[in-house]
Amino acid sequence: MRHALVTLFVLTLSSIASAAPPDLVATTEARTPAEEKALFHLPEGFVAELVASEPEIHKPMNIAFDDQGRLWVTHTIEYPFPAPEGKTPRDGVKILSDFAPDGRARKIETFATGLNIPIGILPMPHGQSAMVHSIPDILDLTDTDGDGKADKKEVAYGRYGFRDTHGMTNSFTWGFDGWIYACHGFSNESTVKGHDGKSITMQSGNTYRMDGGTRLEYFTHGQVNPFGLCFDPLGNLYSADCHSRPIYQLLRGAYYPSFGKPDDGLGFGPEMCTHEHGSTGIAGIVYYAADHFPKAYHDRIFIGNPVTSRINQDTIAWTGSTPKAIEQPDFLVSDDPWFRPVDLKLGPDGALYVADFYNKIIGHYEVPLTHPGRDRERGRIWRIVYRGKDGQGKLKPTDAFRKLTDGEKLGDPNFTVRMAATVRLGHIAVDNGGAIDDFAKLVRDDPNPNKRVHALWLLQQWRAFQWPENPWGPTLIKALSDPDRMVRVHAMKVLGETDELSEDLRSITRKALRDPDAFVQRAAAETLGRHPLLENVKPLLALRSAAPAGDTHLIHAVRMALRDQFLHDSAWDTLGDLKLSDAELAQLADIAPGVHSAASAKFLVALMEQGKAPRDSFPRFFKHVARYGDAESTAKLLAVLKAVPASLGLLAKVDLLRAYQQGLQERGVAFGDEARTYAESLAGSLLDSSNPRAIKAGIEVAGTFRLEGIRDRLAKLGTSESGDEATRGEALAALQGINPAIAGPLLSSVLANAAAPIGLRERVANLLGAGGRKEATLALLNALPTAPSRLQSSIAAALVVRREGAEGLLDAVTAGKASARLLQEPRVSGPLGNAGVPKLAERLATLQKGLPPADVRVNALIATRRAGFGMAKAEATAGAKVYETACANCHMLGGKGGRVGPQLDGIGVRGLDRLLEDTLDPSRNVDQTFRLTTIALKDGQVLSGLLLREEGEVIVLADAQGKEIRLNKMAVEERSMAPVSPMPSNFAEQIPEADFYKLMAYLLTQRPAT
Repeated sequence: MRHALVTLFVLTLSSIASAAPPDLVATTEARTPAEEKALFHLPEGFVAELVASEPEIHKPMNIAFDDQGRLWVTHTIEYPFPAPEGKTPRDGVKILSDFAPDGRARKIETFATGLNIPIGILPMPHGQSAMVHSIPDILDLTDTDGDGKADKKEVAYGRYGFRDTHGMTNSFTWGFDGWIYACHGFSNESTVKGHDGKSITMQSGNTYRMDGGTRLEYFTHGQVNPFGLCFDPLGNLYSADCHSRPIYQLLRGAYYPSFGKPDDGLGFGPEMCTHEHGSTGIAGIVYYAADHFPKAYHDRIFIGNPVTSRINQDTIAWTGSTPKAIEQPDFLVSDDPWFRPVDLKLGPDGALYVADFYNKIIGHYEVPLTHPGRDRERGRIWRIVYRGKDGQGKLKPTDAFRKLTDGEKLGDPNFTVRMAATVRLGHIAVDNGGAIDDFAKLVRDDPNPNKRVHALWLLQQWRAFQWPENPWGPTLIKALSDPDRMVRVHAMKVLGETDELSEDLRSITRKALRDPDAFVQRAAAETLGRHPLLENVKPLLALRSAAPAGDTHLIHAVRMALRDQFLHDSAWDTLGDLKLSDAELAQLADIAPGVHSAASAKFLVALMEQGKAPRDSFPRFFKHVARYGDAESTAKLLAVLKAVPASLGLLAKVDLLRAYQQGLQERGVAFGDEARTYAESLAGSLLDSSNPRAIKAGIEVAGTFRLEGIRDRLAKLGTSESGDEATRGEALAALQGINPAIAGPLLSSVLANAAAPIGLRERVANLLGAGGRKEATLALLNALPTAPSRLQSSIAAALVVRREGAEGLLDAVTAGKASARLLQEPRVSGPLGNAGVPKLAERLATLQKGLPPADVRVNALIATRRAGFGMAKAEATAGAKVYETACANCHMLGGKGGRVGPQLDGIGVRGLDRLLEDTLDPSRNVDQTFRLTTIALKDGQVLSGLLLREEGEVIVLADAQGKEIRLNKMAVEERSMAPVSPMPSNFAEQIPEADFYKLMAYLLTQRPAT
């Protein structure tokens, strides 16, 4: 219901056990570590052991092991507010080591102090330096004199945004390739430059990788707030994400869902997890690949859930290379609501290590950041070990692997040990071929496939496999046909990282597309994607046709690889040489929108002209051609549009026209006369229909394209007292867009008509306010004194978007024509502060003198509705219909609805009191990303809504009904943001009170199955 619900720890549902809602602020007091431990519930044989706690550490954020088995911890006192300039921050990095048999770290060293909310941490090999995020950069911190403390600080990468301190860069993770993988968090925008001078710009959720200081590059785009990364032994990368899906297996280069962000033309990357684990606040992820836990727990995924005070777990079911997370009973359930697991790591001893941000407050924005109950001192590190039913089970010492040889480490059953050895060896300078020969021999001859895999990656990091000529090439070629599929997968991934491929290696890679193992096929497709050549196209198309429908990850990887064969225009020019079948051409049409070029647009137009393009993808194709095609392609596209057969229906033609117009708009090209004539004809046919959907579409077409020829019909629809409210409102809005001068008197008459529906009069007030005409302001002020309170609120909100309207409202209140309480409403007070009224504070103080604070009135309303709900005995089933009408335009629930605001799955665990706050006072605690944006246009119009995205030359807002508003950037005069939710603050007045109670009853049922 509310646009302010997105956070790292957003409340949703509790997955397996009790359905009782978690408290936003724990009602219990802090416990000692021993008391907290006693409230943990784990499967039989598992035990939680304390590693460290306050006062030795404060609030832990990220943890990471080094190649000596020591645990590095970033911890904070400052969070959630950065230390102000001029004041030394109090955060730092600790190193924990010498772990006792009971888990306690007997040695805790301070490596760095004076850091500012340091989330990401990654120790470098040999333990004398680390990469650490500290607002606003990633730093290289080094101990140069051997005293255990960092005395040298350099900026490795910067600069990172920190507008939202719970969504900063985090989860630094070594990859097989020697790169460092990381998450970029929610809401912030960062333009980050490496020492090579190249930069990338990330907005909100993304993942990326760094080579240690010189370069960085995108890995994936999207997700809302990824907070946790881990690899599995096959080299797949997984993320924990907040508020989209708890777990993703990430495909390099793919786009994933986020709020208001588009995909890349290929659609979003596939999901692997369709359940929510009781929360959209997920933090930390581990793929268990070790031998300490019982075999039944191997290859499971564990994620931290700081909202529900649990650690969740999933097994994985595979369809080819596609994983599906199968929800299991929670691994750890805590009866202490202060338990906040924010990061997880697999230890070199096989234990699961947990960073516990022990805190009374459940999250970030659900409770005001200034809440005095936020704890700043306490924090714990736990490890979960398997002691067996008799409690006598042993655990390897954390640093036991240090006694192993390099070869033994590379073959260790514990993935963390193998990776630590790979990272350490990868940083050793190899000056002669002897060392390379030793590891090449491992690849060729060692019976342990883990050794063969990690030795392969070391050779890659030492650049032993750079082509065309080198003495170690046969080693890689042998690995590409290894009997173990894991070795073949990694050999193919290594091949993808080489600078160039010989023709023999290309041939081997194409042959691997037919490997019996789907992971090898996927790795081969990815390798061909990074080494494009026209000869790759037909083999990739063959794999695309052969791939099982259920192997969604393979299919998406192949589609991206096909796209990458055509990133250069010359590939499209020579496509005819391949003599592709119609089915193959249709598959290329599917990926063409992912290639943002005029050449791909030309290909699509030709295919549509020939009738060889799949019609169900026409809207996608139309938008792409209009956005990226040249003048010739765009002209041909219009001809294709006109030739669409009537059998497809008028609404299908509307979809194509809309796609055509949006593409042109994003390119910054005007809608031509020929297209406008077609649009007017189509709009007329739609309005002649008896189908309400067709009539609505006709109104939309007329308004979107400002069709003067439809103006009179819109006026008739808008003023017809027999018409339904929604249709009248849409018609008047369209008329306003076509000709504000003519629309003004009609709008004013509807506003003044006491017999007109109240919702329509509110819509009209908004339209008059947005229009920017003096006559409209006068009409609003004239209607204000006699309007009912609900309408007065909308009129006031419409007036304050401009200075003259704001001053008129203040004058009306002064004259007693309106209540001063209007000035306290968030949707009025926020924009009023930006209206530029002289001496506003003095005028407000005078007008509001003696009034009770706004929150007193809202709290009274909440109390009244709470009591009313108790007596109403509303039925939840009836509330589902209310939800569809009142909420589904903006919010998604159960996979249905809009993606404008946060999804509402499991919102019932919030309880009645919180739901009443969210609906009756939506701006009480609004997240910065979901605040109201106001845009003033050069023609005088002022439009407000939620800023969704920017596409080319277009800014896209969503209005209060969830409908997109698309604005040309060149038409924008000014934009501003107010700390107000776009959700109407008078929502309770917009639906009957009985329906409100039905809605509450329905939302309260949205809980997990127990």
